Amino acid sequence: MKYPGASEEAVDFLAKTLVFNPFFRMTLHDAINHPLFDKVKGTKSEKFVGSPIDLEFENMNLNNHTLRQLFMKEI
Repeated sequence: MKYPGASEEAVDFLAKTLVFNPFFRMTLHDAINHPLFDKVKGTKSEKFVGSPIDLEFENMNLNNHTLRQLFMKEI
């Protein structure tokens, strides 16, 4: 096991959120409703505020060359 001491829910959550391709990554709604958070959720106080964030690079063809250019631009 990669994460000794971690619960099955924690490992499942990590596996679904740490996905490079955004099309296969867990959505925010799914993340908030994941069983990992069942014990700490307070649905009465939960509020969703704001609008979706548009990350331009998620719609690009991200090959090695393009990724290197984006990294160098940020650095």
